[in-house]
Amino acid sequence: MPFDLQVAQVIVGLVISLLTILGTIFGWFGRAWRWASLLFSQKLPVGLIDVPSKTMVLIPVSRQNAFWWHMGSMGSQPVMQIVGDLNVTNISMYDVVVMGAKLRKPKAVGHALVRAHDSNMYSQAHSIPRSGISELRFDFFVQPPVKEEGKPFKADVAIIDQFGNEHWLKGLEFLYI
Repeated sequence: MPFDLQVAQVIVGLVISLLTILGTIFGWFGRAWRWASLLFSQKLPVGLIDVPSKTMVLIPVSRQNAFWWHMGSMGSQPVMQIVGDLNVTNISMYDVVVMGAKLRKPKAVGHALVRAHDSNMYSQAHSIPRSGISELRFDFFVQPPVKEEGKPFKADVAIIDQFGNEHWLKGLEFLYI
């Protein structure tokens, strides 16, 4: 059988058809095409940032009664006030704004306040600069109470940043004061 142009066209057509079928089945053709197109495309700035998955490191303050709770009331109903103090280090390349706090069990959402660098004022408006360290205080009001007065309370707490990341501290023990 002589090898002429018509036979070469048929062989090339069969090879391309076979590769297309296999590429579709195994999905490698699409990935190879995306890879090749990325090599020749120019990345344009789109104005979006890469959202970090971890922005801060939280360390409990090393002093007595850094985590405490107390029984109070809202109107005539009893309520637990749960408070904790943390040192926070910003490990991201952006300033970090703390948006709030979350209690795992019982489920509750609370406040998280950051201390200003130039005063002892705590606020949700203060940010933690890149590579900065600050103090943070969180608090929750839980109604109805889930613990008897005088007994310690254990819980998992998350501090939430402006990117929606939840930074969990597990097994914190809150003393009754």
